[in-house]
Amino acid sequence: MTYKDKVFEKDILRGQDFSDCEFINCRFIAVNLKFSSFNKCTFRNCDLSENIFDITSFTSCFFPDTNLSNLDLGNANFKNCNFSKVIAKNTVFQQLKGAKNDNKKFDLKNTDFSDADLSNVLFVYADLTSANFQKANLESVVFERCNLKKADLTSANITSVNFQTSKIEDTILDIDGMIYFANSKGFVLES
Repeated sequence: MTYKDKVFEKDILRGQDFSDCEFINCRFIAVNLKFSSFNKCTFRNCDLSENIFDITSFTSCFFPDTNLSNLDLGNANFKNCNFSKVIAKNTVFQQLKGAKNDNKKFDLKNTDFSDADLSNVLFVYADLTSANFQKANLESVVFERCNLKKADLTSANITSVNFQTSKIEDTILDIDGMIYFANSKGFVLES
């Protein structure tokens, strides 16, 4: 099913399941997606920012040119999703568990974030092994206790990125990224 230029409001999608749907140019305004699930759905040029994702699941979904800004994804579940070309400014990628809302490992292995605008995003305890961040805007992103093993940051903007508490092993940077990273750690490039 295809939804085009539709406006969704309030509790209209609460508790619903969607499979093989395409949402094109749709706006989600103050929507509560509690107990909703999306399987093999595409959100193309949609606005999902500032909504409530509570016990919401996304499996094999794609979000090209979609706005996922100003969200806390702690109570949402994403599996095998593609975030290429997404706009997710000021969003928190974390997963919470239990009544105390402790962090659990957020499995984002092999996830495509290429060409995404992730400025001011917080990734908490995320497994980003082999994630693709090519050409992404990662300005002021914080990777807190993340695994970035074999992640590809080629041509990404890593201005003011914080990797301090994260595992970096075989992580790929281009020469500009290496220079910026070295300068941020106090190294001086001498010609």
